[in-house]
Amino acid sequence: MNDALHEKLRALEAIFLQKLPGKCEEIVSALENLAASPDDTGLQHDLHRYLHTMAGSAGTFGFEALGRQARVYESRLKPWVKDGVMPAQEFEQFRQQLRGYMQAVIAGETPDAVPQPEDNDDILQSHEPARENRLIYLVDQDAEQQQAISSQLQHFGFEVVWIAHPRDLARAVGARRPDAIVIELSFPDDQQAGAEEIRRLEQLKRFRIPTIFISASPTFTSRMLAVRAHGDGYFTKPVDVVGLTDRIEGLLRRGSHTGYRVMIIDDDVVTAHYYSTVLRNAGMEVHLLHDPAQVLAAISDFRPELMLMDIYMPGCSGIELSKLIRQDNSYVDIPIVFLSGEVDPERQLEAVRAGADDFIAKPVRSEYLVSSVISRAERYRTLRALIMRDGLTGLLNHSAIKERLQSEMLQAQRNRSPLALAMIDLDSFKKINDSYGHATGDQVLRTLSRLLQQRLRRTDIVGRYGGEEFAVIFPDTSALKARAVLDEVRQAFGRISQHAENGSFHVTFSAGIADLEQASDADALFEVADAAMYVSKQAGRNRITLA
Repeated sequence: MNDALHEKLRALEAIFLQKLPGKCEEIVSALENLAASPDDTGLQHDLHRYLHTMAGSAGTFGFEALGRQARVYESRLKPWVKDGVMPAQEFEQFRQQLRGYMQAVIAGETPDAVPQPEDNDDILQSHEPARENRLIYLVDQDAEQQQAISSQLQHFGFEVVWIAHPRDLARAVGARRPDAIVIELSFPDDQQAGAEEIRRLEQLKRFRIPTIFISASPTFTSRMLAVRAHGDGYFTKPVDVVGLTDRIEGLLRRGSHTGYRVMIIDDDVVTAHYYSTVLRNAGMEVHLLHDPAQVLAAISDFRPELMLMDIYMPGCSGIELSKLIRQDNSYVDIPIVFLSGEVDPERQLEAVRAGADDFIAKPVRSEYLVSSVISRAERYRTLRALIMRDGLTGLLNHSAIKERLQSEMLQAQRNRSPLALAMIDLDSFKKINDSYGHATGDQVLRTLSRLLQQRLRRTDIVGRYGGEEFAVIFPDTSALKARAVLDEVRQAFGRISQHAENGSFHVTFSAGIADLEQASDADALFEVADAAMYVSKQAGRNRITLA
């Protein structure tokens, strides 16, 4: 755990400690109310919920003994609540023990070590992770090959540093660690020099850097050398730079969870903030919701990729809330995970039947929480991509980009913010297919899709509208600013050398841009931007026209 996260979590522990006497008094008050009206099912459920919350949150904040004891009391109370009957003698004994324990905690006599509160006003604020510097070390003695790969990778936004021999790699890594290494497998003085140097570097530095091997050899033996050196990819020469770029991007995304959108629904504010801080520190975007009644509006605005919730909440249970969410066909595939201290298998099974995907038991270690959320959110994103994304380019497909434009326009109109839409069409694409074949044409489509993803902002939304036509949504952006950004992409794309068996060539694109001033609904905005693109075609291609 890094120092910054440790400091935040310690501060949240301090807040929990400050609120602990009030939480204990809440339990005592609920206990006494129930003692006065033992047949009141509402009071029974209130006390059970308070104990359940304490059992989960106390352990989370480092008070394991308090958490365990609260769980003991919760377990003793639970069958009485389930039957709706409070046996007088047993309940009175339970009441005396629970009240005495809670009063001891209020007096500071808990068996847990109690840390001193710290004053930190901004501990609940999230911090946007810094954008990665995508530095690539290219290790290869072939100057011509190095130049071909470097120039192409640079067009895709990578910084490429050429290292002529493996023996110089360790020194370079020591001075500046790269995001990835692309290295030749064999060198004239040693046919395994590349693989051996990567193995030596791992032993020397005690960490792994994503590594891709390149080689003129397609043999099983060469590929096995790369595998045994822990290579993450293998490309034969001449290298497919678009494919190489895809693999590098995939490796970099594998270690970064920025963008996973997680919604936490929990009435326990401090505990929810604790888990939120842990997930945000791992690079995720987290939305906290303390009022279950706002869940549908929150899902619509935030579009979570995973939902964490407790079973016991005021107003409705987590199981009831799960059923409510699953009633809407738009949300049937969002993973719902209960983050709860519930250990009753029947209750867990009931939650699964209601639409939950899994349980994570409180208290939970930070590392386990992050790992569990990542695995489920990543699977959701993968499955969602099969439905919403184009198989060739990985971009949003026709129906998905139209759906996103409708959503973004509604939000822009509510917030009175600008929005621009660009329609892009490759120039003379039929001639490319006729001259070089459809496989080469597909490569051109992938190249443009990758470049758009690389050069545009993370908030910009890119889709393949159909054939050789693409669409880009620019939220919070005027048409004039969108044209300036897209024009840089147009120039970079025109400089990329496309390779085919019968030669190399360059491709350009034409585009049209419209904004909310030209249309009030999605279909009309597409038509206006498409008309502007047609003007670019008529004016000579390789240009961008504003509507």
